[in-house]
Amino acid sequence: MKNIRTLLALVLAFGLILSLAGAGLAAERMTYEEYQKQLQAYQAREAAAKQAIESEKGTIAGLKAKLDELDREIAALWDQIYAHLNTTKEAVAAFNKELDDIEAKLDELSRLSPEQLLARAADLDLLAARVAAMSADPIAKLTKEGERLKRIAARIESLKASLPKPKHDMYTVLRGDYLWKISKKPDIYGDPWKWLRIWSYNRTAIKNPDLIYPQQQLTIPRQLTKDEVVVVKGDNLKKIAGRPEVYGDPFQWTKIYQANKSGSFLNDPNVIYPEMILSVPRN
Repeated sequence: MKNIRTLLALVLAFGLILSLAGAGLAAERMTYEEYQKQLQAYQAREAAAKQAIESEKGTIAGLKAKLDELDREIAALWDQIYAHLNTTKEAVAAFNKELDDIEAKLDELSRLSPEQLLARAADLDLLAARVAAMSADPIAKLTKEGERLKRIAARIESLKASLPKPKHDMYTVLRGDYLWKISKKPDIYGDPWKWLRIWSYNRTAIKNPDLIYPQQQLTIPRQLTKDEVVVVKGDNLKKIAGRPEVYGDPFQWTKIYQANKSGSFLNDPNVIYPEMILSVPRN
């Protein structure tokens, strides 16, 4: 009896195992079927994408043909513009190359100190003259080139404006001029009382401050050097010599007197006037 029970238990267990195995196989078949469906969907999408690519290739080819046509039309239009301006594409290229050269020179000048730039002021004038000449060229009517010229001209003017004031200007005497009148002019000093600056700075050319002549060239001092000093109200030669930046010793006043006595200028060491410019010998 016991053996029969054991046999029945084994049969039932074996049946359960077969049932579970069948269920696992069914589950595995379902996963595989789903995979097949997914693969078919991907393949369908790939086929559609390839078809779309082929379609787009035709569209791209059409657009490229249109672009090529536009390029030809633009080139033809430029030919008409060049003909209207009586120039050529090559001339425009050369024009822009010259602008490149001017801009390179401006870059170089921009890196200089104000003092170095002042020494190269003539270069700025030459560049300005080149730009003015190029502005008269028909090529300057082209938008791009015209705008470049304007920018370059503005750079030149900006550099000129940054130049330190020159140490002196030159003035050509006009008929009816006299030192008081010249000194009063706004572009000179705007102050008639500074006429002594002009006389003292030009004392070798002006023997008598009351006598100047048309076409006479006068130096207008703008910036004094370390070897020059301007007399202020209350000064005398001893006081000037005693200044720390001069000699720091009032007893050396005779050096200033000897360096400046000339004809009617400073013939009396006790008589000097405000706005006179005196030389200060350093040796």
